Amino acid sequence: MAALALPKRIYSLVLLLLIVAIAIFSLSDDAWNAVPRPPPGWRMPFTTDTGILANWWGSTGRPLRIAVLEAVGTHDEVTAALVHAFGGHDNAELVLYLKNQRYNMDAIINGFRLHSPIVAVESSDIFLDRMQAGPRPDILVSTTCEIDADRKPNAFRYLLAQGTTHLFCVVHHADRWGKGRHVHVAREFLDKDMIDFIGLSQHTVDFFVNTTVPKWENPPTSVRMHAFPPVFPVDVPDLDPDAGPSLAMQGDYSAGRRDYENIFRQLSNVIDRTRELSATTHDNDTVSLRLLGHGKHPQVPETVRDRVFFDEGLSYPDFYALLAQSFSVVPAFASDTYLDRKASSTVPASLIAGAPLVASEELLAAYSYLPREAAWVAEPGEGEMDVIERVIGEKDEFWKKRKHVREARENIMKENRVHVREWMESALALHPHDDEDVEENAEEQ
Repeated sequence: MAALALPKRIYSLVLLLLIVAIAIFSLSDDAWNAVPRPPPGWRMPFTTDTGILANWWGSTGRPLRIAVLEAVGTHDEVTAALVHAFGGHDNAELVLYLKNQRYNMDAIINGFRLHSPIVAVESSDIFLDRMQAGPRPDILVSTTCEIDADRKPNAFRYLLAQGTTHLFCVVHHADRWGKGRHVHVAREFLDKDMIDFIGLSQHTVDFFVNTTVPKWENPPTSVRMHAFPPVFPVDVPDLDPDAGPSLAMQGDYSAGRRDYENIFRQLSNVIDRTRELSATTHDNDTVSLRLLGHGKHPQVPETVRDRVFFDEGLSYPDFYALLAQSFSVVPAFASDTYLDRKASSTVPASLIAGAPLVASEELLAAYSYLPREAAWVAEPGEGEMDVIERVIGEKDEFWKKRKHVREARENIMKENRVHVREWMESALALHPHDDEDVEENAEEQ
């Protein structure tokens, strides 16, 4: 009986495939044109083998709608990390509202392996118009909430009045939430239990929850806030094994952000140490310091001027490719505020590029997502360049560190997607959408 049943199953499968094919090719032009399209110039990122249509419409009649808003025009890396994490949710679609697309970040985002398609990329200037025209998002991710909510209060309040959009509010400076229009807007969402706050490291979460919120007038008994390390994948070239050791600092050239004077002064000691090692190993290695950033150049002493290079105006792909060649990334924070109330971009940048960071115990405690194994850890009493001077000749350990950095990056990205999914599911459970909401949004289109 089993031998006779097999051909019937094959015939049934062939017949089913023919019916599906006929149905697909019989779709009218209007039916195809009804499917949303990304804007010109934006290449659709990779979607999983479950298929675009399966993710697009989902099993519940429509996908989860996620809007990502960046109204500042400068926080490209945070936006990319959020797109990668929120785009890891299946049965969803993303629309990006961006002030600017700078330095070829779109080339990196286009390389993401997303479970959800990016169906449109719009200017943040028309955010309110799009929200009023509909359909409204189920999830709004405000990538710089203290500025987005201040610049777009009408759009935020419109969505709140409709009662169907949950806000994920990303806090960059936890000490800038004492007062202001952005605080009023966020508290209105908080009163309706329609907001989750996100900090870019655990120390910013702790400062916001324990120091900032209790100072509000009539402070809430609790707020939901999560830590989110802004890490995303980038393809970088292999390290040139014959190149000499390169150190890197990244960011604004302002002395208020980086302690350039102290780094330049101690660079001479690292150069001397490299010469000593070269005399023993005959490698002829020379150390260089690359400053990847922008702004007015700090004054470089004559003694190290031939070893310091300013790399400006780089695209993001070139920025990470150059950073990936580093023996170490040097934070050189000019202020301790990077350790208690705001998050530095240097720590995630080192992970994204795959280069080990110099880290004090205080830095490791603040940026708890950075494993010790992925950093050159300072011993008691050591400064950052003291650490470099001590480890500059440890090539075998350097390769081990690079391996740990890459493993940490992969683990963080996986955890980000898991956590984001949990946060969204918890948020949607607070105010589930019914069929009437689906029909209402369809009418708005």
